Amino acid sequence: MAAASLRNGGSLSRIARRVPCALASLVAVALLVSLTSCAGYNLTSEETGIFGDGSKTLKVKAVDNPTMYPWLPYMLRSALRDEIGARQLAVWKDDGRADYEIKLRVRHFRLRGDVRDSDDKTQLYTASMSAEATVYDGATNAVVWESRIVGYSDSYDTYNERDAAAKVGAELVRRLVDRMRQRF
Repeated sequence: MAAASLRNGGSLSRIARRVPCALASLVAVALLVSLTSCAGYNLTSEETGIFGDGSKTLKVKAVDNPTMYPWLPYMLRSALRDEIGARQLAVWKDDGRADYEIKLRVRHFRLRGDVRDSDDKTQLYTASMSAEATVYDGATNAVVWESRIVGYSDSYDTYNERDAAAKVGAELVRRLVDRMRQRF
């Protein structure tokens, strides 16, 4: 009975037919990975970025804030300093001469309370922000890099509007810094 099952396409013969296909797929994936690594492709996290090897200094030139929130520039500076430091893209400087200077321009910022509790306190905020960054050479003031406009929007379950703004600002800065490693 087992012999009849094998002759009629039983489970053993189906497995035997699939092994060469799986092996061929594995070889194809290995070949693709090796070819892309030879072609100079890297993960973005492996790129050196616009500041080189991370030993150059960077400071904030300015944060243009067209909003009515006076604390927004400080929050964005802090998020930018933390993100640059965490990724070791550059050495942060607060003052004095630096190899590079960065200017952030907030293009849009909106903070809206969506849901209120029984005490009429807002407990859900929708925050959206768009901004762009320009990096200048510290010695010549020439533009080295521009991000173009980057935007982000999300809802945050919090009673504090500053928490929602800090979260949307941190994600926006994260996305701006991501672009600093993309060299194409």
